[in-house]
Amino acid sequence: MTGFSPILLGATILLAGAAVGMTAVLSPKDRPAFVYAQLVLMAGIYVGFAIIALDAADFVTRPTLSVLLIEVLIAFALVGGGLGVLGSDRQWLLGGLILVHGGVDLLHLLMGTPHSPAWYEFLCVLYDGIVGVAAIWLLSDKPAEN
Repeated sequence: MTGFSPILLGATILLAGAAVGMTAVLSPKDRPAFVYAQLVLMAGIYVGFAIIALDAADFVTRPTLSVLLIEVLIAFALVGGGLGVLGSDRQWLLGGLILVHGGVDLLHLLMGTPHSPAWYEFLCVLYDGIVGVAAIWLLSDKPAEN
């Protein structure tokens, strides 16, 4: 993993802790929207990597259009699934979708995808694991009715 460092590892754990802390301090009613926003951002990052790699400079391997299509389909599945869960009474599944995204990150890592930095996938698996498990726990309680 070229470019991986203990500083990046520490920053990833710190960011995950901040995301969990932010989720925890929000009212139970507002937590699902915040977790969903994180899921949308996570899904969009790989689409961004695929788009940039299509027109990137010589130092980035050029993936095919199929890479972009696959990333867009994964993003739509996660975002659409999250949107469906957001309006349900099982909002804790948003945390499960973040863990699914972590599984996609793991596949990227194992396959050695050329359209993202080599260190990124491992740190994203770690981040998604921490945030996903915490989201399941924090969203398991029913929000108080106002």
